[in-house]
Amino acid sequence: MAIPLSFTIFTMLVLILLGLALTAVDPSDEQELKLLRGNCPMFWYNYGGRCYKYVATPMTWGDAELHCVSQNANLVSVHSLTEDNLVKMLIRNFDPAEASTWIGLSDAQKEGGWLWSDGTKIDFRAWAAKQPDNWKGYEHCASTNNWGKKEWNDVRCSIVYPFVCKSHKPGVTA
Repeated sequence: MAIPLSFTIFTMLVLILLGLALTAVDPSDEQELKLLRGNCPMFWYNYGGRCYKYVATPMTWGDAELHCVSQNANLVSVHSLTEDNLVKMLIRNFDPAEASTWIGLSDAQKEGGWLWSDGTKIDFRAWAAKQPDNWKGYEHCASTNNWGKKEWNDVRCSIVYPFVCKSHKPGVTA
């Protein structure tokens, strides 16, 4: 008994559409975020008119900031959930372990007076629960990618971590 051609074609179409539905990406996923070089120099990635660079060499917070400054940049300041996700994606792209990574936030000048090293306003926060806590009175610098949710934590500035730099203007890096 032969199966009618129209039934076979119909079955194939249903299977194809089902396959497409199963592989569809939820719009809330990071599909809008892509690491693009744009008009940024080699190893820098463009987002929102700024250039970002992951540096895998672990340094203290101060040395990391000086390294970024030598590239006409600062440690990254984060001003939105989208930008925070971009920073995490940049880290994940170069470090599959997604280790703790310096960001440009510090209260070394005055306890509790958190400032971005690039001087921009603090208009977004992604602290982990019960953070910042200034544990034992020595935690004055911020890192991202801590614990399961990859949130921010205050830690000793003398710890060595990789870091992310953010340039002031595209193409201005050394």
